[in-house]
Amino acid sequence: MTMVRRWMAGLGLAAALAFLPAPLAGQTPADTAAILADAARQAELEGHRELADELLRFIIRRYPGTPAARDAEQRLAGIRRLRAAGSGSVPLTVWNTLFGAWLGLAVPAALGANGTEPYGAGLLVGAPLGFIGTRAYARSTSVASGQATAIIFASQWGTFQAIGWREVLGIGDETFEFCNGTCSQYTSTPDEAPFAAAVVGGLAGLSAGFAIAGLSDPHPGRATLANHAAWWGVWYGFAGSVLADLDDDEDRLLWTLVGGNVGLLSAILAGRGKDLSGGRVRLASIAGVAGLVAGLGVDLLIDPSDDQVIITPPLVLSVVGLIAGYAATGDRESGDRDRRGGDTDFSGALLRLGRDPGVGFPTPIPTAIRTVRPDGRTTVRPGIRVALLDARF
Repeated sequence: MTMVRRWMAGLGLAAALAFLPAPLAGQTPADTAAILADAARQAELEGHRELADELLRFIIRRYPGTPAARDAEQRLAGIRRLRAAGSGSVPLTVWNTLFGAWLGLAVPAALGANGTEPYGAGLLVGAPLGFIGTRAYARSTSVASGQATAIIFASQWGTFQAIGWREVLGIGDETFEFCNGTCSQYTSTPDEAPFAAAVVGGLAGLSAGFAIAGLSDPHPGRATLANHAAWWGVWYGFAGSVLADLDDDEDRLLWTLVGGNVGLLSAILAGRGKDLSGGRVRLASIAGVAGLVAGLGVDLLIDPSDDQVIITPPLVLSVVGLIAGYAATGDRESGDRDRRGGDTDFSGALLRLGRDPGVGFPTPIPTAIRTVRPDGRTTVRPGIRVALLDARF
C-alpha cells in the first residue's frame, strides 16, 4: 500500500469510528467488533479494499478473541491467498524471456557456430519461445510469488554452478603436448565449453525449478531467504578462500561454489516451518551490502597490500550489516506482504534502491559484441551485459 493510500485508509478508519453509535448499555466488545466487521464488508462491496483491510486488522488488534476477530483473520487469509495467486506470472515471464534470449545466443556458441546468422536465428527463436511458453504455463496454472522466485533462482543457480564446476573439474578441456627436445603438456579450454556448461546447467536448473513449483507452493519468504543466503554463501566462500591463503584459482573457485551451496542448504534448513517475511530478508541483505561497501571504503583509507588484510574489513562489516539489518527489521509483519503477492525477488541488477530496496541476482542480459579478427574482418560474438545498480526515486 502506498503512503497516500495508507493515509486515506487511516482517515477512513477514523471516520468510521467517529460515526459509530455510542456504546449502549450492555454493549460488549464483541458487539462493537461485529459493527466494525459490517463496516468492513460494506467498504469491500463499495470497492474500498484498503479501508476494508485496515478495518479487519483493527478488529484483530483491538478486539482479539471475539467472533468478529476470528472471522476477520479468516477473511484476511483468504484475501491474501487470492492476491498472491498469479502474482508471480509477470516476473517469471520477464525472466524466462531474457533467459530464452540468452539461450538463443549460448546454444550456437556452445556448438561453435561462426558468423552472425546462427545467433540471429537463436535470438529470433529464443526470446519469443520463452515469452510464449511462460504465458501458456501461467494461463494453465496460477503462479504464486514463491513459485516464481523458486523457478527464477533455480535457473540462475544452475547456470552459475555449472559454469563453476566445469572450470574446477576441467570438463571439456583439451590437453596438448609440445615437444622441443623435451616434451611438455598444457591444457586449453575451448570457447564452446563454458557456454555448453551454462546451457546444460541453466536448463537443468529451470527444469528443477518448475518441478519444485509444481510439487509444492514454496513460501515466498523462505524462497527469498534461500535465494539471498546462497549468494551470501558465495561471497563468504570466496572470502574464506582468501583468508586461507589459497593461491590456486581453481581452489578459490571450489571454496566459492561450496560456500554457496552451504548457504543455500543452511537457509532451507533454518527456514523450515517459519513464517518469514521476504521484505525483511531483502532489507537485511541490503544492510549487509552496505557493510561490505563500507569495508571497501576502509580498504581505500588504509590501502593495504596483503590479500588477507584487504578482505577482512568487507568480510567483517558485511556480517555486522546482516545482523544489524535483521535485528532492525524485526517489527515488519511476518510474511504478510509476501502473501499479498509482493515478494517475487526479481531484479536485473545487483542492488535495487528506491521504494523496495534489496539485493538481487545481477541478471545476464544477452548482447552482441563486435570484435576484429587478426585478418581485419569484423565478426560478432555472443556476450552478456550485467547491471549492478537499479535506482528509482
